[in-house]
Amino acid sequence: MSQITYSSVPAWARPGDLVETTTPTPTGSSYLLVGVGDVADALGRWEADLPPLVTTRIHGDADTAADLLAGALAEATVGVRVWIVADAGAALRLRAVAVNAGLEDDEIEVMTTDSESQAEADVFCSHCRSVTRVRAVIDDVIPCAGCRRDLLVYHHVSRRTGQYLGFMVDAETAQPLSTGEEVQL
Repeated sequence: MSQITYSSVPAWARPGDLVETTTPTPTGSSYLLVGVGDVADALGRWEADLPPLVTTRIHGDADTAADLLAGALAEATVGVRVWIVADAGAALRLRAVAVNAGLEDDEIEVMTTDSESQAEADVFCSHCRSVTRVRAVIDDVIPCAGCRRDLLVYHHVSRRTGQYLGFMVDAETAQPLSTGEEVQL
């Protein structure tokens, strides 16, 4: 039995879970609507459904949106809500920005746009501490961009970084490297 139900992976980022497509309930005094990819329609629908409040719309690639969101949250006041529409990997990164700015889960709404089985995600290597951005899902095995070990994408996501945990898939059976020996590709 999979342990994903008891993991740190949010329900909206779990493979096979249903994606919520409704407009979140407005509970804040201001809103940051954040989108990554082809989501202008969803952002427009959300904006139209909000009461006349202070609303900021952020739209772009994941890295640009994360930078703009961090800047907007640095200027935000009490009562701000962040609504995110993006693929699961980008949504995890954007949620991490909001969490690091001090927002709680009930102040963040996420709608994922994943139409394919694999989304681009960040995987943290527990061996060399590098981060690999790759199209993968939980339980996939990917090569680490830093140490080239084969990493298992584990069902743990850091709230602080939005990254999945990756560790050497055959760590229990692999032979240790000799001093000065490098991993061969």
